[in-house]
Amino acid sequence: MNDLATLETKAGIARIAINRPDKRNAMNPDVRRALMAAFGAALSDDAVRAIVLTGNGGTFCAGGDIASMEGLNPKTARARMKDNHTLVRLIAEAEKPVVAAVEGFAVGAGAGLALLADTIIVADGATIGFPFFKVGLIPDYALLFTLPRRVGDAAARQMLLYARNYDARSAVAIGLADEFAEKGEAELRAQERAAELAAMPPHAFGIAKRQLGLWPTSLGAALEMEAMGQSLSFNTDEHAEGRAAFREKRAPKFR
Repeated sequence: MNDLATLETKAGIARIAINRPDKRNAMNPDVRRALMAAFGAALSDDAVRAIVLTGNGGTFCAGGDIASMEGLNPKTARARMKDNHTLVRLIAEAEKPVVAAVEGFAVGAGAGLALLADTIIVADGATIGFPFFKVGLIPDYALLFTLPRRVGDAAARQMLLYARNYDARSAVAIGLADEFAEKGEAELRAQERAAELAAMPPHAFGIAKRQLGLWPTSLGAALEMEAMGQSLSFNTDEHAEGRAAFREKRAPKFR
């Protein structure tokens, strides 16, 4: 990876930060590749139990870098989007917990990145928004999938069609983000939440997270998914430790 995305690991928590503060951490192909390398390294490291995604310099991500979009034609634009999708899948399909710490702007592609996380912490003064139409583009970074799951179909439609922005408190109130933090403290709260999730049984957590990503559309599909997942979970060291901890009236230790 290069210095456009930093990766630091401490006590089992990986901190991945977009590192282009002079451009408010706007996304371009180089940033995207740096993030893919950072996530690939963190996800393949058995010592990493959870990931905090943030941006350096007081901004999460101000969206796509408009300058990097000059000169695209349908062929190169499609290749660019396929590259985007590799990063989206890497984060969305990660079986390890991912917590987003949002300060400043998380708009456009930045909002898309944040919504790929399991938990979103948003600080006072932050903005989450969807200004795609203002630059003649449609929503990307999987927002047509992630946003309705967070706020509901009708609300997502209004947010996207009217290119709306939301401050931190409003974002939490409508379910666009999960927790409010004081300005400058989003990452501290995100580290705390990541530590909580890191203590969960990784096998069971990974299966449940993938099932939530599939989001069953019928009772039958939901029951079949849980039958497959639970039958695998019953025969794990995690479940044995959970049973033992319950009997012994202590906190389980899954690692």
